[in-house]
Amino acid sequence: MAEIDHESPLPPYRQIAAWVADRIASGELAPDRPIPSEKTLMQEFEGVARTTVRRAVKYLREQGLIYTVPQRGSYVMGPDGPPLEPSPSSPRSAFVKADEGE
Repeated sequence: MAEIDHESPLPPYRQIAAWVADRIASGELAPDRPIPSEKTLMQEFEGVARTTVRRAVKYLREQGLIYTVPQRGSYVMGPDGPPLEPSPSSPRSAFVKADEGE
């Protein structure tokens, strides 16, 4: 379990973002793979509010480290950015045509 350092000059959301960014840099979280969910991050950093976790995710997105797919989650940005075309193995395959499943 990770802990927030309340003595740190970095606010809690930046500490959470740094924790995720370290896992991206180490390869533990690979491109186009999901980052831990908000709920998982809240459990990892026990006692942290959901709004703090959301702020960390927003910060990671602003830094270009992740992208978010609505209703699916947030994923590690690949070296070429998010793919323009969804593939069957891509989380962006959630964007299918409405008539494909009928």
